Amino acid sequence: MANATEECEVKICEVGGEGLFLPLFGDAEQVWPSGLRGFLYLIGLLWTFIGVAIVADVFMSSIETITSKKKRVVDPKTGRNYTSKVWNETVSNLTLMALGSSAPEILLSIIELVGDSFFSGSLGPSTIVGSAAFNLLVISAVCVAAIPSPEVRYIKEVPVFAITASFSIIAYLWLLLIVVVISKDVVDVWEGLVTFAMFPILVLLAFMADKGWFSRDKSTPVMTKGKTTKLFDDMTLEELQKAEMKLQKEYGMELSDEEVAKLLAKDIDKHKSKAAYRVGATHALFGGKRVPGVGEKAPVPPVALKSVVPTDAPSPKGGAAQQWASDHKTTIEFVSKNVAVSESIGTVKLRVKRSGDLGDEVKVKYETQDGVAKAGMDYVQAEGVLVFPPQIKEQEIQVDIVDDAQWEEDEEFYVILSSPEGCGIGDASRVRIVIIDDDGPGVAAFEQDVYEIQEEPTDQVLQVCVKRTGGSAGTVSCKFTTEAGSATQEYDYLHTEGILTFEESVTSKEIPVTIKSKGRINKEEFRLILSEPENGLVFDAQRDGGPDQSIATIVVLPNEMAKSRLDRVTSLLRINRDRAALGAANWKEQLWNAILVNGGDEEEKPTVYDWVMHVISVFWKVIFALIPPPDYCGGWACFFCSLGMIGLVTALVADLAGLLGCVVGMGDAITAITLVALGTSLPDTFASKTAAQQDPYADASIGNITGSNSVNVFLGLGLPWSIGAIYWAAVGQTNEWREKYAKETRIDFASLEASGVGKFVVVGGDLGFSVGLFTGLAVLCIIALIARRMLFGGELGGPQKPKLLTAAFMVLLWLIYVIVSAVNIISNKGPCD
Repeated sequence: MANATEECEVKICEVGGEGLFLPLFGDAEQVWPSGLRGFLYLIGLLWTFIGVAIVADVFMSSIETITSKKKRVVDPKTGRNYTSKVWNETVSNLTLMALGSSAPEILLSIIELVGDSFFSGSLGPSTIVGSAAFNLLVISAVCVAAIPSPEVRYIKEVPVFAITASFSIIAYLWLLLIVVVISKDVVDVWEGLVTFAMFPILVLLAFMADKGWFSRDKSTPVMTKGKTTKLFDDMTLEELQKAEMKLQKEYGMELSDEEVAKLLAKDIDKHKSKAAYRVGATHALFGGKRVPGVGEKAPVPPVALKSVVPTDAPSPKGGAAQQWASDHKTTIEFVSKNVAVSESIGTVKLRVKRSGDLGDEVKVKYETQDGVAKAGMDYVQAEGVLVFPPQIKEQEIQVDIVDDAQWEEDEEFYVILSSPEGCGIGDASRVRIVIIDDDGPGVAAFEQDVYEIQEEPTDQVLQVCVKRTGGSAGTVSCKFTTEAGSATQEYDYLHTEGILTFEESVTSKEIPVTIKSKGRINKEEFRLILSEPENGLVFDAQRDGGPDQSIATIVVLPNEMAKSRLDRVTSLLRINRDRAALGAANWKEQLWNAILVNGGDEEEKPTVYDWVMHVISVFWKVIFALIPPPDYCGGWACFFCSLGMIGLVTALVADLAGLLGCVVGMGDAITAITLVALGTSLPDTFASKTAAQQDPYADASIGNITGSNSVNVFLGLGLPWSIGAIYWAAVGQTNEWREKYAKETRIDFASLEASGVGKFVVVGGDLGFSVGLFTGLAVLCIIALIARRMLFGGELGGPQKPKLLTAAFMVLLWLIYVIVSAVNIISNKGPCD
């Protein structure tokens, strides 16, 4: 045994051992007390995790800039121009966004390979699997529990989720096959390349699913009095029919098309990207400048209908009402617990039914009760006694609705039955009447989709007109802001933003936009965008921007006289100079934001927590503030510089994790699936929790987890394993290769040597067990999410007890994964581990 120990490689925490950067003090550090070293390495590892989170935040900012680029395209069906993002959202989520959230794990695997002379290590692969387990099981549990009951959030892009969820299982099954079954403990070149090739296949299939190639039904508009109303881009005909049936069941079968459309088409805020949630969470964690709009509660998704049809107040149970029903042979109750009516209906007739013995005359009192709607303002107070002569099964209660010209939110009031004589009262003792306002607040849109203006020798103001059509009741508003295109703000035009308000009966407003005189030689363009409509205002879904926004493109044409006096080279130099000047200004602001707590935001008073986290993380903030801001080169300069920084910090993580695991006797594999996986995934946890609470759908929170887990394997293992397999196939069996694997007791070295070619060895024992265990638990987790959608209408939230039980179940699955994997690793330790 002593001889075997002597033949083992020197460990990183022993005299003579070293990583890429650490130990900092060389061999002198290796003789320090183990307890002190373990404590220092743990603190250093946690501090380095903060650096990873902050630089990943910078990386995400560059990705947000890159993927938010827009262009003008022509709709082939209508011939109209509209503004579209250059990057498809599904493709960006599975490529740049997934790379942004998984970059530390992917780079850790690559750095470990290169740093260990192209031999496979256990820290990188185990971190990939451990991070996937934490993401799917723990982050999903956090998101499920984060939604207040009884609200739900559901995955909108189900076909895309089905593809990514399937691939997340296939990816780990494939890992199991190549390290345990096909070529045990060896990754051949073709296996590595196939693993890497699965990445573009996943992206292609997800893109096809996003475009509806795998859906039988396409989105179907609803016809309302000859006009087409596009309700939800993601709702198929079948989903729309189910939603209508649910409404009819809740409110009775007398709803008009207008009422159904109004109840379904509740305002849904535009969701933010995964990058925005990640950046916002990181800023909040470490005392950075808050990201506007991230952290606010989102409206409830439309199909859940909780904002329109809240859970009825519980009917009296146990008490007088139940006694009435059990002591009498006759029961009186409303036919429906919910009724929806238009404000202009005049009088609503509420049907009251009688069941049981019809032989006697019975009576019951009724009276109206205020909700949001108030008696005298929204309806006429009504009360009285309802008499049922013998053999009469139904009666009506009539309540007058007040119709005014002012637009209002939908309001409700109640009618309650009480004081029965000769009968009992059933469960439907109260009816909820929702008054749907039909005073149109109007549809807002720019007068033109494109404004062209020729440059003048001096600055000029363009008055951009916004029209309000289809109604002018009430005071409505929306936000407006300019957005750069090929034109640069403050150099080609003055940035403007604010709130546009239409008072009662006002149908037209103008927004002034200042165009700078700069001596253009080429045309430039930027956009003016309306968003976040209030008080019932909507945007024209058929115009540029669709139902969520209204977009006007402003094209600034060069002055013809100036054009003849300027050449193209001078113009290009000016444009680049302007962009560089803007970038420099933002770079300076970026540095100040890094130095000051909360980014120096005067409106956000820093808390003690903000100060503590800022002091701890200010070193990393300042270092990474030296990265060029996203304004340079369309975000690509920031992208590559921050990616390089992530690589450097990840190398520190690899060294610290190796030192800590070695000193405390955990080993790389256990350190990877616990500390490293948790540390690299913690920012994503807070980002997903924020996304779950704020976004109306579950896609930005848990819908992206399966895609990220797949990308982790295809890039984080497919790329380094392909490199390693190609390298050893090229150099063959070197003396270093023979020395390393001749003493590895867990592989069949004799067979490998007999093959005569270099092999990239990946010991499959512990890794294969970990992958197999996680795959089984992942299937259980996905089944649980599917079951929640079927039972509660969404993957997240729902009733309190099932919600908490689901979260506890998922956390339990993660604990099983960590404990069982760790026990297996310890039990299979070799003499050199």
